[in-house]
Amino acid sequence: MENAKISASQLVIIIYIFVVGTTVIFPLAADAKQAAWISILIAMVCGFPLLFIYHYLYKKYPNLVLTEYCKKILGKYIGSAVGMLYILFFLYGAARDVRDAMELAPLFLHGTPIWAIGIMFLLPILYGLFLGIEVLLRTSEIFIVYLVLTGVLVILFIFMSDIIQYENLLPVFEPGWKKIIITTFTEPWMAPFGEVICFTMIFAYLNKPKLQLKASFIGVICGGISLAIFHLLTIAVLGSESRGRSISPFLKMVQKIDIADIIQRLDAIFMIWLLVNDFFKIAIFMYAAVIGGATIFKVSKNVLIFPFGVIVFFTSIYFADSYASHMHQSNFVLIYIYPIFALFLPLLLCIVSFTRQKLKK
Repeated sequence: MENAKISASQLVIIIYIFVVGTTVIFPLAADAKQAAWISILIAMVCGFPLLFIYHYLYKKYPNLVLTEYCKKILGKYIGSAVGMLYILFFLYGAARDVRDAMELAPLFLHGTPIWAIGIMFLLPILYGLFLGIEVLLRTSEIFIVYLVLTGVLVILFIFMSDIIQYENLLPVFEPGWKKIIITTFTEPWMAPFGEVICFTMIFAYLNKPKLQLKASFIGVICGGISLAIFHLLTIAVLGSESRGRSISPFLKMVQKIDIADIIQRLDAIFMIWLLVNDFFKIAIFMYAAVIGGATIFKVSKNVLIFPFGVIVFFTSIYFADSYASHMHQSNFVLIYIYPIFALFLPLLLCIVSFTRQKLKK
């Protein structure tokens, strides 16, 4: 671990950015059609029990990160093995988000190879990891102003452009509650709300531990509501069918903004907005992996930053050979892999820790 301290407000900001992250870019919960925004809100509420699980573990081990109390609870060897699995999980999450940037940037940088985009995107992230968590979170405090103002402007400009077609939202419950619930647990529940497991590698730096649960809830709620609003708008502007077919419905919506033939062509500004969100989400995933590796291998985190960056870079390129393959792989991991790390393993740690405590008494 680093010798660092972060505030509750910084934790709220980084969780908010992390939750919005790349999930605002793509057609999240597309199977729920015009009820996708409802699916996102349900997923947010279903994410609350995960926060309580992480809070219980944090209260038991306030000065340790996830990979450290895995060893405390499960023993040195099993705990280290579980910690290694979490490192791989964090690296994979970072690689997926780097690939998201690789898929998005060519919409503007025509002809630029994706490997060049990946390298240029990863370099400042690796530099931020060298500087440490305090610097990363202070940087997020600066960028949150831009992110919030830009998000508010998107909403205002969309209403002022008169491009919302309210009939696209009706009938709201046409997919049926069964479809909405199934969609909730096959996509938005784990991405982004299950991915908050990353912050179990950061909670130990809080300067006011009593505010951990409150800060987590505020960050998740603000991020979840923002996601629901943005996806509600994309459905209202594009329609559920067009949204579901688009690589980036959010950008497609922004491209339709036109106020008196003066305010238009704003997609480049909002492209920066999207990439800033992605930057911090990748940074948190990679920081979790680097700190996890440092605690398991007993080395300085700086030793692992470059090797882990190389792993993330090549994974982002070679794990999926196309956008379609990338999204298909996402469907598999969100259903079968993410719940293991976001729910079942933390729940197992809670049960074992609670049982051992009772047995000692």
